[in-house]
Amino acid sequence: MKILLLTQRFPPALGGVETHVWHLAEGLTKRGDEVEVLTTDLRTDTPLERLGDDDGEFPYPVHRVRAIKAAVLPHALGNVSPSMIHRVLSGRWDVVHGHAYGYFPTFAASLGGLLDRSALVITPHSDPGRPSLEKRAFDHLVPLVTLRQAHRVIALTGLEADHLENLGVPRERIAVIPNGVDVAEFAWGRDRLRDGDGTSILFAGRCYPDQKGLEVLMHAVSRLPHGLAVHVRIVGEDWGGYAVVRDLARRLGIEHRVTLVGMLDRPQLLEEFQRADLFVLPSLFDSFPIAILEAMAAGLPVIATRVGGVPEVVLDGETGLLVEPGDPKRLASAIEMLASDASARRNMGKQGRARAQLFSWEDVIARTRRVYQEAVNGRAA
Repeated sequence: MKILLLTQRFPPALGGVETHVWHLAEGLTKRGDEVEVLTTDLRTDTPLERLGDDDGEFPYPVHRVRAIKAAVLPHALGNVSPSMIHRVLSGRWDVVHGHAYGYFPTFAASLGGLLDRSALVITPHSDPGRPSLEKRAFDHLVPLVTLRQAHRVIALTGLEADHLENLGVPRERIAVIPNGVDVAEFAWGRDRLRDGDGTSILFAGRCYPDQKGLEVLMHAVSRLPHGLAVHVRIVGEDWGGYAVVRDLARRLGIEHRVTLVGMLDRPQLLEEFQRADLFVLPSLFDSFPIAILEAMAAGLPVIATRVGGVPEVVLDGETGLLVEPGDPKRLASAIEMLASDASARRNMGKQGRARAQLFSWEDVIARTRRVYQEAVNGRAA
């Protein structure tokens, strides 16, 4: 099968969508499919930063086109890449698979699917988000020219599937396939607690306060008892958040409890997971963060918010604790509870690692390829 994968960014750029598309490309290639990745030259969207000459080597073609900031919109939705459309239309593909609802690659994939004989598949990586007039207008207009044109749409969770149906996608076209995790990367296990004083708390993700709730986390840490030895390590790309977090930590008097690590390569990130005692992701909105699966695979208990598909992954009271988004008081209570109870951390970590085994990339890729075949058959019909 000849497959074109479209994504705004691709490794060495980091992120959940980027990781998902990379695993798809690797797995499909190993199965014998002819895969090409069509992406932009961006390392980060916010701020806009381009890749250098070292943009990676892959066992399949990765075609990068120039991204242009055409408009200032939330979440870098104003970045466009007109050359993507030309590339889609210049080839012959069995399947054109666009990723990330509302981003330009989804529009390019949809136009290509309309104008040639390719089957169109879209994985939105989306969630209902926070209600606003702009979001309602966005959800009214964008599905008309993207999601509703697709022969198949892949939701990461049941909640996302319901959301897509509300956006006008026929239920029979929606398949639910979760994100995956490579449990073998975290093979060190956690048969004993980490050596050292206090509790090490890890956040891994984009340092993007408007989405990831980092300001809420800082306020939660400021509420913890002074005698409770905890330290938060924030790892990830700076999406305009490091200065905000640094200033807030200073004003709250907790800078000694917070370390802004920055972006790490994969081996260094795995070391952070190995050294941590628990994982915290206080997102204000999110779809299905892969970092949660990675934390569970690492044997870490997870404290996360009830947003998107997170409650379908983290079992409250079993593999971690769930709190409402934007509530520093409840978040502080959850942190204090697990920081004070090593036995609970150990038990939740073991159950989380067992649950992570259910989310293998091999299964994700096999199910995705079945959806491709359904899309091809539907296109032919």
